[in-house]
Amino acid sequence: MRAKKAFRLVVATSVAAAGLATPAPVSAETAGCLGQSTFEEGMGFPWHICSTSPAEQQFNISGGTYNVTIVNPGGQARGGDSRWDIQFRHKDLHIEAGHKYKVHWEVTASCDGEIYTRIGSSNRNEDGVWQNNSELWGQGWDPVKIEKGKNSFDSEFTADRTAEVAEWAFEYGGAGPYQMVDCFPEGASLKFDNMYLECETCGEEYISESETPCLWSVSEKWNNDDIYGIITPRSDVRINQLGYYNNSVKKVTYATAEEKLPVDFKVLDKDGKAVYEGTGKKTGFDEDCGEYCQILDFSEVNETGTYTIVVDDEENVYTDRLNGKTYKKYISPEFRIGGDIYEGVLTDALNYYYQDRSGKDIEEKYITSGDKAKLAHRGGHSPDMAYVQSRWQRSYGNKFDGDAKVRIDATGGWYDPETHSKNVVNGANAVWLMQNMYERSVAKGTDGKWNDGETMKLPENSSDSGYPDILEEARYELEFMFRMIVDPEKDSIWGDECENLVYHDVRDSKYIGLAVSPYDYEKIYRTTRIVDPPTYAATFGMIACAAQASRLWKGIDDEFAAKCLETAEKSWEAVYNKRSEWHGRNGDWSKNSQFAPNMYYVGTNSWDNIVVDDEAYWAACELFSATGKDSYYDYLKDYKTDSGDDHNKAFDVSVAIGVNYGGYSFSSFNNADTAALGTLSLYLSDKISAEDRKTIKNRIEQSAKEYTDRENYSENSMGVPYKTVPYIEDLSGLPSKSINGYEYDSNGFVVNNAVIMAYAYDITGNSEYLNGVSQAMDYIFGRNGLGISYVTGYGSRHINNPCHRYWINESDRRYPMAPSGVMVGGAASGLVDEYVGGLGMQRGETAPQKCYVDSVEAWFENTPSLEMQAALAWDISFLEDEAGGKTAATTTTTTDITTTTTTTTTDYLHEPIKYGDANCDGDIDMGDAVLIMQSLANPNKFGIGGTDSNALRTQGADNADVDNRGNGLTTSDALRIQEYLLGKIKTFVE
Repeated sequence: MRAKKAFRLVVATSVAAAGLATPAPVSAETAGCLGQSTFEEGMGFPWHICSTSPAEQQFNISGGTYNVTIVNPGGQARGGDSRWDIQFRHKDLHIEAGHKYKVHWEVTASCDGEIYTRIGSSNRNEDGVWQNNSELWGQGWDPVKIEKGKNSFDSEFTADRTAEVAEWAFEYGGAGPYQMVDCFPEGASLKFDNMYLECETCGEEYISESETPCLWSVSEKWNNDDIYGIITPRSDVRINQLGYYNNSVKKVTYATAEEKLPVDFKVLDKDGKAVYEGTGKKTGFDEDCGEYCQILDFSEVNETGTYTIVVDDEENVYTDRLNGKTYKKYISPEFRIGGDIYEGVLTDALNYYYQDRSGKDIEEKYITSGDKAKLAHRGGHSPDMAYVQSRWQRSYGNKFDGDAKVRIDATGGWYDPETHSKNVVNGANAVWLMQNMYERSVAKGTDGKWNDGETMKLPENSSDSGYPDILEEARYELEFMFRMIVDPEKDSIWGDECENLVYHDVRDSKYIGLAVSPYDYEKIYRTTRIVDPPTYAATFGMIACAAQASRLWKGIDDEFAAKCLETAEKSWEAVYNKRSEWHGRNGDWSKNSQFAPNMYYVGTNSWDNIVVDDEAYWAACELFSATGKDSYYDYLKDYKTDSGDDHNKAFDVSVAIGVNYGGYSFSSFNNADTAALGTLSLYLSDKISAEDRKTIKNRIEQSAKEYTDRENYSENSMGVPYKTVPYIEDLSGLPSKSINGYEYDSNGFVVNNAVIMAYAYDITGNSEYLNGVSQAMDYIFGRNGLGISYVTGYGSRHINNPCHRYWINESDRRYPMAPSGVMVGGAASGLVDEYVGGLGMQRGETAPQKCYVDSVEAWFENTPSLEMQAALAWDISFLEDEAGGKTAATTTTTTDITTTTTTTTTDYLHEPIKYGDANCDGDIDMGDAVLIMQSLANPNKFGIGGTDSNALRTQGADNADVDNRGNGLTTSDALRIQEYLLGKIKTFVE
């Protein structure tokens, strides 16, 4: 056997280029039938481990071997199935009938045992072509005996059948069918090395898929140029790949591995003509992206058109050794300036929910992007009948061993993406954001976008109801939540104790890998649908959304509005009666099942909801906004909680929310902390007092200012409204390690923080906050450490393979790729999934913004979520309303903050920016500097909305923001104008 294989060496090169400390040798050798044979460079993929609950194993790649430790071997005695409960395997092989193969493998064991190994179809119901070192399939039924120490094996076989999608698997789990004894005991370790499969018929050199079908070809095994999802920046000009609004701040980042002097750059139009020239402003080494950075500001370019940025650094060229392509990294991707840069994003982002519906056929005519015929499919779990569980349980046996006496109908709702669970807490956050999006658009007079078929495609459009589409989609999930309410007539387990509380989620009793259609579960994989216990968090989430819905549906569908309010109030009464069990407490789910454990400990998609005072505050705010009742106000006004800042009481918005690993996230809300949502609804409510409203406005603006300050912080080269947090990611089956980095769903924090800045813009009209939202989108769409758009289908280089149960074309070409408009969680420094571990990424050794892989198997970094998707749509809807240059004309009766008015909105265009012209008289003179100083000294008279007839306008404030643009008006802006008038500077933008 040959000692080295090229794929290992080539992947090491690409991973090093992506920002990891990995050697980068180059070789022209081919790789035989496998993508990886030895592990000297710390690379394992496409070899990987897999475990079926309750079995567990750990792995690492070190010392030139792939090392696994058996934590729980599974098997029937432990609630599992058999030896296949834990495996080590190589996917994506091709076996051709009549071809002759040579096999070699080595394993070093800590004790005696046995291993069953096979090569054949990934479908275990079919016979393979080779097993257990026997030349013929039928002769190799007995597992291979393994002795303590090093074991080495050689074998040959001729395939008697073709396997288009094959694997080489090693099984070493517990006793069960076809396995008389445990293969190895708990705590045993195995070290795999020198794994070879060679096809003598195909030879050693890959020619083509038809001539050498068995040989490994990287380009043939992946569905895009980012081989195995490894993202290496193709341009060091990190930019919002969709573009910029005409009058927005326009900053990009030039990020390089080596420090450079300030670079010169040009902005070229579509004809190659330079329309702007500038020089970069160095920010030094950015720890978040792991590169030396410079800011290139071209905010003066406002004309609608298509552009490219070229940096004077022509030596910066890179050849990707996986796909063989060469990239000029000193040239930016093409981008646009205009009022429609996000055209289509809102429609596709919201179409995510239709395509993730449970219990409904997904029809081609309602799909807005992608391979519509392939994306359409028969609905799953219709009906969704599930057994109610009496407690939280870590795992269930391969043959269901949980409670099976009470079964309820949990049909409908939206699936969580990486499983086919349906979680009320996750759904509630998404529903609230959708409904709030509608509520804000009504207040702004832009609700015409939600007319039937205007922005969204839904089956409900054909009903002629005329209901707003965004509310119709939210209602689909809300009605599922109502089915999840505990009914004592149907539930003998929780009916007496928890009537009108809400079950936390419905899910499978065990995890099944990707590429499994919902309707195949019970038939093929013997899964059982279960409902976890009712929880306080789920109950408050349902209450908040139902109360919010009651005021939005009023006048549209009064019967449904009344049902929503009645349901919310009944459940509030039920959960409030248990106040002594949850108020001011850190709950213990093992003692009180109405608190939810963390998903890593019980195999669910639940968050660690052991403190629910924030959810209770949220629910009370929605109920008060809907009814004006004193009882709800009396409860919410006394709210106070522990947070990482002083924004920890009623009418406030925190920027340091607690998370399940004991630290504080730089954000205002997520699934585990929802108090800010209640405060935002109070801001929109006509029930709140003037004094409370003033407090809310001030607090929202204070929090938003922290986000814009972070965006404009000199060392934050990518301008992202988020920052690293020190924490310990303590996950089941993994060693704890303290790291400083980006959290799981980091993109979710970015889009959530943008919502707060948007509200601050609504309150103040200050362009600082409008630009803040815009800069947050810059990060999402490409201005980041990898130069990648985190939204499928949008941007010149976007992600392709989000972790989703159905969109798994990467693994199985029979299934579709994801549609456009899907955002994923993004960079996550925990790096806990097996896929990234197999690529050699190490926790704490990779720059936070580089901790990402675009693969359906990279669940920790690449999973979408219901709530993140809704926040992305919310932000895009806001920007289209406020910065997009035009809005749909509509006449509507709107409920404003304090009054009810009828307004007609028509198409409009923002005035072009004239830098320095604070008083909007068309000239730049001392009067502009004076007005800036007056507005700062006496904002009530001369600020935006001030009493003086010459008070500052919103447009003037935008014009006047010339020093550190995007940071709002300061005395430095006035000084900058004076320097311009004295001739000390020639332009306002450096």
